[in-house]
Amino acid sequence: MKIPDSIALRNILHLMGKDIFKKGDMIRGEVLEVDEDLVLIHIKDLGVIKATSEVPLKEQEGKVLSFLIKDFQLDNIQLKPVLSNMSTDSPSHITAVDEKDLTEVLKVFGIKPSTSSISFLKDMISFNIPITKDNIMKGFWLLDKLEQLTSLKEDLIPVLVSPKENILDIANEDIRNFILLESSELLDNSQVLVNIEEANKAIFNDLTTEIKELVTNFPNFKPDNLLQKTVIFFIKYHIKPSLKNIKYFLELEYDPASFSKDFEILEEFNEYKFTNFIKRFIIDNDDTNMEKSNIKYVHMLNRTVNFLQKLNLHDEDSKGKIKELIDKCTFLKEMNRELVFAHIPLNMENDYQDIIISFLKKRKKEAGNKNNLNIFINLNTKNLGNVRISCLVLENYLDIKFSGLDKDDISLFKAKEEFLRYLVESTGYKIRTVEYLIDNFPAILGLLEVNTNKILNLDIKV
Repeated sequence: MKIPDSIALRNILHLMGKDIFKKGDMIRGEVLEVDEDLVLIHIKDLGVIKATSEVPLKEQEGKVLSFLIKDFQLDNIQLKPVLSNMSTDSPSHITAVDEKDLTEVLKVFGIKPSTSSISFLKDMISFNIPITKDNIMKGFWLLDKLEQLTSLKEDLIPVLVSPKENILDIANEDIRNFILLESSELLDNSQVLVNIEEANKAIFNDLTTEIKELVTNFPNFKPDNLLQKTVIFFIKYHIKPSLKNIKYFLELEYDPASFSKDFEILEEFNEYKFTNFIKRFIIDNDDTNMEKSNIKYVHMLNRTVNFLQKLNLHDEDSKGKIKELIDKCTFLKEMNRELVFAHIPLNMENDYQDIIISFLKKRKKEAGNKNNLNIFINLNTKNLGNVRISCLVLENYLDIKFSGLDKDDISLFKAKEEFLRYLVESTGYKIRTVEYLIDNFPAILGLLEVNTNKILNLDIKV
């Protein structure tokens, strides 16, 4: 199917932005009318487009179909309709998952199909990353490197490809710059050994120990595909995949209290109040307000780093905490390049030992992703233990999820639901849904998946 230039495609791209269509993306639209090979399709948030179809679509009138973007040019977009196992109802029911199609995609790209490669492809589609050979191969390679470093075998020695003269922290180095050599190969190849010694013998000697020490402190990998989704997240949002950044991200996902621990050192400096910012943060999914708040937040991170770098401390333990906090602030700044992400640890009295609040919002809308604001609250309470709360803000409605509660506590919370609704409505919002989960939910990854319906049957034969 081709969308011809006669529908003023150039004007659409000018108004909506060129990034609306990318090769390998999936889009959905309702087939309004079919006249022989001429088709009118309504695409949400874009409008009605006219296209010519290479396959009969008369039987699909009135149905919502998915289309694979096979190619994209300024005056022409080639679409391939996905017709197998297609629902006749609404887009929310389009859930066809066909691993045979994914196998075909991998074969076309010359990649050997396997359980792991198909799983990786599924997660790429979930995060709306264009399915190209380059993206798949880069993702495979990065995931393999990360898995090797996080479970370093005794006979493998990590070495930097081009070590700098002064590396302050190996854990801050991009893992794409590491190579893993077998110890026997290293000893047999005198030229390699000489090159390493000439570059920086101290770096070579310290790499294995330092990496092992760091990954030992990684949070437990609960879902089997957590590292895989983390790699895809870093690729999509262009975050440097250093071991420290990955460790920090995993802490934000499943152990935010550990991530926030180093912020406590700021309490020692009465003249500096990091958490005062929460009083001015606008809890609003309006783009303008959120962007203003985000600019202030990033400015606060910069101010915090500058403040910490000027401290003249002699205690080695305090120096280590300061360096760790500087690294965490730098990581939060990276998170805010393409996302609006504010992580704010607070200290509470009375019934709360501490509370951590995070705000998450995408800067750009994507197909299948509305203008949502996500709020995560981590409560470390004396009586209930650790309670995690997720709030999805969509216009004036809230979807709330609780996790970390036992059955008795859930009954208590349910008994207070009406009072909670009353309190929320007094602020101008309404609660749409309330859920109680036994297992902890991922704070970031689960809510940044765009293709949550996983439309995966990609027919690339035509």
